[in-house]
Amino acid sequence: MRLTLVFVLWSVATMGQQKIIADVTASCSQSRLKQNLYYLTDSSLRGRLMGSHGDTLASQYVAECFRDNQLQAPYENGTSYFQAITAYRQLDQQSLMINTTGYAPFDGWNLYPGTPVNLKNIPVLLADYDSWTDFYHDLPEMDVDGKAVCFSGKVSAAFFQSNIDSMEAILKNKGARLVIIKRTSDKGFAAQKAHSFLPTYEIPLKEFHPTATLPEISISPIRFNSLLGNDRLTADSNGHFNLGKTHYLPLKATITIVVTRELKAEHAPNVIGILPGKDTSLACIVISAHHDHDGVNGKDIYYGAVDNASGTVAMMEIAAMLKRAALSGLKPKRTIVFASYTGEERGLLGSCWYADHPVYPMNKTFAVINIDMLGRVDTLHSGRKPDSTNYAYILVKDDVGHGLRKALYEANDASVNVTLDTYYENPEYTPRRLKGSDQYPLYLQGVPFVRIDCGFCQDYHQPTDTPDKINYELLTKQTKLAFNTLWDMANL
Repeated sequence: MRLTLVFVLWSVATMGQQKIIADVTASCSQSRLKQNLYYLTDSSLRGRLMGSHGDTLASQYVAECFRDNQLQAPYENGTSYFQAITAYRQLDQQSLMINTTGYAPFDGWNLYPGTPVNLKNIPVLLADYDSWTDFYHDLPEMDVDGKAVCFSGKVSAAFFQSNIDSMEAILKNKGARLVIIKRTSDKGFAAQKAHSFLPTYEIPLKEFHPTATLPEISISPIRFNSLLGNDRLTADSNGHFNLGKTHYLPLKATITIVVTRELKAEHAPNVIGILPGKDTSLACIVISAHHDHDGVNGKDIYYGAVDNASGTVAMMEIAAMLKRAALSGLKPKRTIVFASYTGEERGLLGSCWYADHPVYPMNKTFAVINIDMLGRVDTLHSGRKPDSTNYAYILVKDDVGHGLRKALYEANDASVNVTLDTYYENPEYTPRRLKGSDQYPLYLQGVPFVRIDCGFCQDYHQPTDTPDKINYELLTKQTKLAFNTLWDMANL
């Protein structure tokens, strides 16, 4: 009889909790999501570039939301939500000269990796090959010592698909100083130049540091012709040059490439708030989104509505929903850390800083739910898939077996029942998704995660990513999904 009574009481309590969570889910405010998103994308915030006045305004806005929803402030004796991060801006000077003519960065060329280098008046050897087999056959006879080796022909187009490191290692052992790769068009350089206004920073994650055995320069067809200018070479109908019996030729041109670098320390705010759980001895849950974007280029503002004002306002609304749950007498079992990061667009700088300076140690962090881009129908769903306004992309990494995938699916079934699209869990797409947002620095320290997003829309990282293009019904559904998933994760 006693066991039956206990079971009945437990069932009643469980049903009561479910009713409260269902009511809180239903209270998710589409109008407030829209109001907050329009604020974060207002022209006065100037695109929220990390460290800018707009980034500070966004941070203050998020902090006010945390305060209004009674999250605890973890800094300055409980009075501040701001975690100041330190980042090191790279102040580079780059110059390229072919013979005596200089060219600005991205004027038909770029350097990989973009690290300091000082090569002056290097002679150039043209390697005009369609076959790597032919190139390696001739390589023993080539004098590459002290030279830049310029690849044209089909091997240039295939360069990045080949075993670059081993080929460059051979060239380096023979004394080569530089590799030059002829590209087929100017298109890529124009795109790089269009985004060259963005500052670059030293990235803490070592695996993100670009590496190459030799410095590599990509050049456009026009810049390639600058290299050939003194040699009066003519090409046949297939684009190959008459080089006699061989496919290589020392050119009369010389090339100079110099890159110098200074580092400048800069500071910007993460915004961190704490909702204590019923059992503070348990490891915490982190819910994260980044509030920064790309700022301004001339008259163009990169508003960053979907990326990631949308995820930020979803997290803000979730804080309000949890307050409503608390007012109904319901608190999560685990403590929840709300983390609004800066610097995601500059290389996960805010989340890297938090992973190294957490409120609770990483071994006391149970899991992460990261929200990065909501409320837009992406290019895959737009007109190509059914149910296009009722979905969310997911990525789950739970090697430690915390039951995160089950929590996500059960939360979806119990709430909005959107299509959980696993497209980006395919092995060929997972690495970019894994490394491309703020869950990654914590994942590297062993913390499993759930990522929820809407995919890449046609306005991704363009000034046209504006708040009027957000589908607020979809944003509301995806916010409800994130709330219910967070609730279930926080009660595991």
